Amino acid sequence: MKKLLQWTMLTALVTGTASAADVRLGLNTSATLGCEVAGVRAGVQEGRFGGYVQGSYCTSNVQGESGSAAFGGGLTVDFYQSLSLSAYGQLGAVSQPGGSPSIYGGVGARYGVPLLPVEAYVEGGVSYRKTMLGGLTAPRFALGINYVWRGVDLNTAGGGESRPSNISAPGAGGLNVDAGGAGTGGGAPAPTQCNVSPEADAAAARSAADAAARSALSSAASAYSAIYSNVSYDITVGGANINGNSATVTGTISLRATNRTNGQPVSGTYSGVVTLSRSGCGWVATGYRQSGE
Repeated sequence: MKKLLQWTMLTALVTGTASAADVRLGLNTSATLGCEVAGVRAGVQEGRFGGYVQGSYCTSNVQGESGSAAFGGGLTVDFYQSLSLSAYGQLGAVSQPGGSPSIYGGVGARYGVPLLPVEAYVEGGVSYRKTMLGGLTAPRFALGINYVWRGVDLNTAGGGESRPSNISAPGAGGLNVDAGGAGTGGGAPAPTQCNVSPEADAAAARSAADAAARSALSSAASAYSAIYSNVSYDITVGGANINGNSATVTGTISLRATNRTNGQPVSGTYSGVVTLSRSGCGWVATGYRQSGE
């Protein structure tokens, strides 16, 4: 049970923190002018902005006509983000058989369970299509599920130079941390326009790591409330090592809980490293690894 507590709580730091970029692949269905009964969607999101492409099977409501394929895509902008839930605005278009494409807009929400790289989403809005007989407008409703790869560095994957994003993400600092160990590791300083000293830059990285760890552990404790009660934790933040637009922050996590099955207390203290990427003039956490791995 002690090992289970260790891994379930610590894994939250990998799957629950903000990321430089999220890559999604999933299945969906929708009810709208597009008659998209089943579709496959692939998308990328960095910060609050994202885009996707989609291919769908479209049924026909005309007797004697078979179904056909429909292709489209869209853009999204998150206006609310938390560890588990995000809400977004959406604008997209999809091809239609035998005529002009339809365009649609609306809002959506994604929900992901902490510790799992899987999320579900729901979208609602309006779809419009121009025809020879005039414009057609109809409600649009969609459901889907995605597998998510979090913290993907698209610049590195493309062989380009990593550059800071101007998009901020949740969990990027704001909690008090110790003053000690704020070394910069000899890396490049923050962008000139930020007017941030190396010491303040390192302190911001350590604060972002602390905030992300607390947010992830709190959500993990809620997710495993059926197994453990009286969950508590302490986080000690160590030094920050900055290397250009990447950083690592060391620290320790002390966990305590009560096993609901047998009433026995479980506890442990573990050392680890939080990895971060620069976001504008601040930092966002992208992952966690236990020391020694």
